[in-house]
Amino acid sequence: MSAGTGTDLSASTRDDLVGRLLEHCAQVCTTGDEGPIADTVVARYTELGEEVLRVGHSVVVDGRRGEPARPLVLLVGHLDVVPPTDADLEPRVESRDGAEVVVARGASDMKAGNVLAMAAFEDHDLREASPYDLALVLYAGEEGAADANELREVLAEVPWLRGAALAIVLEPTDGEVQLGCLGGLHAVLTFEGQQAHSARPWHGRNALTMAGEFLAELDRDHVRDVEVDGIAYRDVWSATQAWTPGLEPGPRPASSPVRNVVPGTFMVNVNFRFAPSRGVEQAEAELRERVDGRASVEVVDRSPEAPPRLSDPIVQAFVRRVDAPVAAKQAWTDVARFAEVGVPALNYGPGLTGQAHQRGEYVPVDALVAADVRLRAFLQAPA
Repeated sequence: MSAGTGTDLSASTRDDLVGRLLEHCAQVCTTGDEGPIADTVVARYTELGEEVLRVGHSVVVDGRRGEPARPLVLLVGHLDVVPPTDADLEPRVESRDGAEVVVARGASDMKAGNVLAMAAFEDHDLREASPYDLALVLYAGEEGAADANELREVLAEVPWLRGAALAIVLEPTDGEVQLGCLGGLHAVLTFEGQQAHSARPWHGRNALTMAGEFLAELDRDHVRDVEVDGIAYRDVWSATQAWTPGLEPGPRPASSPVRNVVPGTFMVNVNFRFAPSRGVEQAEAELRERVDGRASVEVVDRSPEAPPRLSDPIVQAFVRRVDAPVAAKQAWTDVARFAEVGVPALNYGPGLTGQAHQRGEYVPVDALVAADVRLRAFLQAPA
């Protein structure tokens, strides 16, 4: 199969993409259970005669063509999805608001992107004509805890990936080219007072109300605009959890025996998402400065940022050839893993960000086709 770069793809190509997506979504692979789908991917590319490497439940398919070496482009996606619901367990084609969509768990996040990557990689005419060597990187563990994400392990165990000219992470981007990504910190703030009887609060100090001033500040000032390379990002501060250790009300708050206790300790989880104008260490110092000694601070999770790298020639080439809107990635993605090893990376995919993890998750077929055309426009263009 070889697709052109125009917008009028044949019905057979459209049907091929939809069929691929239905097949890919039929194998549900929640985080931690990617083994079977990894087996399927390995078997597919082994049968096609490709060189396949497996790291855990992640798969790398090496499409390099030897000498003369060409710039290497990685087509990157994660295999896992969040748990399905009864509204998206069965992959199917439906009509929504007059448009044809594929409904399935992972349809937008991010199996539609995986399908485009696989279809392009399997197009031998495209690979022969392309100025780039291609490799597929389909990895496990993206939707779970950061330490279980296998991409970092893949990049460590397959060292030639770190020499790539570009990594295209086909996460859902609403058809935009989304550059860079936010970094992130989760920190537990502990406000320490003195526990007391609620009838005689002067015998202690209420740790919960001690946190009030800080929380009010977050309510007033939790979004700040930051521009990096002419691209608008936003710093975001969010209090996402709060609790009084040992005094939780339980399932029936009205019957709790500890409602008359002034808490001596109150803990708040703060999630700071920061623009790629600075690194993790600077962001952590900024967080501690903002708390200003009012609570102890324990940073419990750190996610690195990724710069947009808009000035890189290959990123400029992608933006020019794809001819899609350019925006910031107002979230964290695995472009940050590539940034850690010095590989330029960007986010571009057909999925809808607003459909990620939704009940009845879907992707429009028109978006799938349009992204396929634009991705191929870059892969077929002169380097």
